[in-house]
Amino acid sequence: MPIVYRYMAVSAGAALVPVPGVDTALLAGVHVALIKQLCDHYTVSFSEHTARNILIAIAASVIPGTIGSVLSRKALRLLPSATRVFGWAVMSASSAAFTYGLGRLFIHHFESGGTLLSFDTRGLHTVFRTPSAAPAPNLAAAQ
Repeated sequence: MPIVYRYMAVSAGAALVPVPGVDTALLAGVHVALIKQLCDHYTVSFSEHTARNILIAIAASVIPGTIGSVLSRKALRLLPSATRVFGWAVMSASSAAFTYGLGRLFIHHFESGGTLLSFDTRGLHTVFRTPSAAPAPNLAAAQ
């Protein structure tokens, strides 16, 4: 988990980039790097192409959050400074929380014997609804 905690801090900082779109690109890079570090740790073969495809599938499941990020940044500009700081803190914390969930997801998948190639994105919606105390479902593709 130290790997995940390190990338949580990085993603929290990336979420503070004030330019919509740039923050999303930075977060995607952070998440690919997180997956690579976890692959190295669990001696799983890493393919940047496969990792990006998985992240695209994950991003497609959280597109409403991305739209919300853009809209919330616009709304924050209209609010007093103290409220803006609170809003930035919330965006930063939610980015760190998503990175934690992503890290937890891949740790469980790799510890279950999965690889990047066996990762099945069809069950993602159940993973992010699962309380953190419960184990994430195995996302290895059914053979």
